[in-house]
Formats: sequence, C-alpha cells, structure tokens
Amino acid sequence: MKKIAYSGIEGAFAHAAARKMFPDALHVSCKSFKEAYETVLSGECEMAVLPIENSYAGKVAEVVEILSEGKVSINTELSLPIVQNLLGVRGSRKGDIKKVISHIKALEQCDEYIAKKGYEVEVAVNTAVAARQVARMQKISVGAIASLEVAAMYGLKVLEENINVKEDNTTRFIAVEAM
Repeated sequence: MKKIAYSGIEGAFAHAAARKMFPDALHVSCKSFKEAYETVLSGECEMAVLPIENSYAGKVAEVVEILSEGKVSINTELSLPIVQNLLGVRGSRKGDIKKVISHIKALEQCDEYIAKKGYEVEVAVNTAVAARQVARMQKISVGAIASLEVAAMYGLKVLEENINVKEDNTTRFIAVEAM
C-alpha cells in the first residue's frame, strides 16, 4: 500500500486532498510541509501532498521554497474547493467570539470577515490543529476558522458558514515524488 504524507492532522485540508488524490493509500500525518517533503526524500513515503497556491491568498511561500530545492517532481495536482467556517465550543454564540485561531492562509482567505468583526488572530500550523486547540481550550470567546468536517471531529459548534472572501475559493494541491 502506498504511503502518502501530508502536513497537518486528520481533518486538515491537505488530508482531504490526499484522500481525494489517493483514496486507497495510507495517509501519513506530518507536523510541517518540510517534514512531509522529507518523508519523500528519505523513502518513508512514496509521495507528499502539499498546498501550492490558493485562489485568493496566493502562493504558499514555504512550499514554493521547498520545491526550489529541485529534489522532487510533481506527480499530479488537484484543485480543492475550500470553504472556511467560524467554529466555537458548545454554548458559544457568534457574538461571544473575540479571537480566532487558524492557519495563516485561512486567516488571509477570511481577512475581510475578520476585520469587519474586529477579531484578534492567532496563527496555527493548520486549520485542523486550530479546531483541536479551540476544543481543548473550551473558551466561549475563542473560535477556529476551519472546515465543517473538523467541527464534527472535535465537537465544535458551527457559528457561521462560508466566511471566506471569495465564494469560489480553491487551493491547488500537488503530489510530489522523489526524482
């Protein structure tokens, strides 16, 4: 069975992309884009699924930098529709939220919404990690920006759906393999 690395934890958008691209593979969670990339170079995984560009927030600079090393080639790509949502703990309401936690690109995709609401922001390694962090904190004043899937995974309440600036928000993911 093929082993496919991705950055983040179960429920991250990269995990969703890896499942769509390689449904029959073993999906290996990594702490960072660099770690996912390095599993391919070491031979631990056959490929790594990495986000390369978002239709609103632009290129993922860290991934572009990794690819510039020239040690991998692109095997396939997928454009994944991305819908960001405001999630909170049970008992919270939209008006309770003062701070949101998410991946930097997710925060950028929702920048107009965040500015309008006046939220303080905190960056997390990815959206699923942000949701897990909010679930563990159990503070009604802190929300996560993430997918509906992770809301269910971590027992979070959906406070508002589809808060990204662009309705046709997509992220282009690539699967890379060693050259």
